[in-house]
Amino acid sequence: MKKNDWSCFLAGVMLLSLLFLGGCAGSRTYLLDLRYDTSKTPPFLSGADKPVTLAVYNMQDARPDRLYLGRWVYRDGTVNFFKPDMGTIEQVVTKSFVQLLEKAGFKVVPVSGYLDPAKEKFNDIQGDAALGGTIEALWLEAKKAVLTTDSSAKMRLRIHWGIAKTRTWITKTIEANAQETDRPFYKPENAQAMINEVFKDGLDRLLKDETALRENLLSSK
Repeated sequence: MKKNDWSCFLAGVMLLSLLFLGGCAGSRTYLLDLRYDTSKTPPFLSGADKPVTLAVYNMQDARPDRLYLGRWVYRDGTVNFFKPDMGTIEQVVTKSFVQLLEKAGFKVVPVSGYLDPAKEKFNDIQGDAALGGTIEALWLEAKKAVLTTDSSAKMRLRIHWGIAKTRTWITKTIEANAQETDRPFYKPENAQAMINEVFKDGLDRLLKDETALRENLLSSK
């Protein structure tokens, strides 16, 4: 083998080694900064004579895998995982709901425990209304090819609103999705950006176009 050919061969081997290094280094867990930005949250209860007190229950994590936020799968089967860096998924999502609703104009009273409309008595609600629900999906899946990575993220929340005065429950499902193909040089920062995009898109839907809910809450005062 000529010297130039040998140099090219070695360069090729080194390149392939670098491409597959992440998959051969063993499983890792990356911490992602999962959060909801309330800076653009519009007021929801403008015109209320008195603050609407809202009892916010913990959001229950009903996902199959409650430990992680997603995973990064390599071609050789090695898997890296993603987790939130500020507590469990339940804690982060519940805190985000509280911040969102406070910014929207509610007087929030956090309640320890989960909300079950079938068992909750309206006389026990600590306020004018109650909110709780389940996290059915909040997950990011990244799959590495030779040079690029495909990724997708999804969120699905089952939300329950309880209006104490009218003794009625309103249930809705919030969903959001995102996907990207053929991203070169994929990094944990890319996963963080995508899961936050889906998280924000979903939570932005909580109060959007909820005219009937607003009227019910204001009439309960």
